[in-house]
Amino acid sequence: MNKLNMLFLNEYTALEELLNAKYGVEGGGVELYIAAMNAAPESKEKIGKWEEEFHTLSKCMHIASVLTLGGKQKKAQCTKQDIAFLKKFAGRFEKQADSLAKLEKYEAMQAKFKEKIDKIKPAARNVAIACGVALAVNALLSGKKNKKDC
Repeated sequence: MNKLNMLFLNEYTALEELLNAKYGVEGGGVELYIAAMNAAPESKEKIGKWEEEFHTLSKCMHIASVLTLGGKQKKAQCTKQDIAFLKKFAGRFEKQADSLAKLEKYEAMQAKFKEKIDKIKPAARNVAIACGVALAVNALLSGKKNKKDC
């Protein structure tokens, strides 16, 4: 196996170990990560570079499979950019700045926002009721039947 392929496999193995730990498995962490991304197709519009990360990670998994199953490859199956991607992705994963971590943060933010809106709805309803009552009282006191702004 040539040097570039060996460097690639070392970086891929390191990433696989990180993802195995995340998913609590002995192997297949990268595949599980890709499957999780694939299960959330609507996220490519919500999270920047989602599509690029998905395709590059899938490509790297394929290259690793070819290298692992193919035996001694004299010709490079990967590029320096693939190795750099694996290093950067592992760093982003450790900092929780990868696509799935961003999606988790986005969904948590959406849930908090929805919770706040749900808390505001009753208060807004109460304000509307109070405004209606004030208009009715004002009409009764003034003896007029015209509606005025609250």
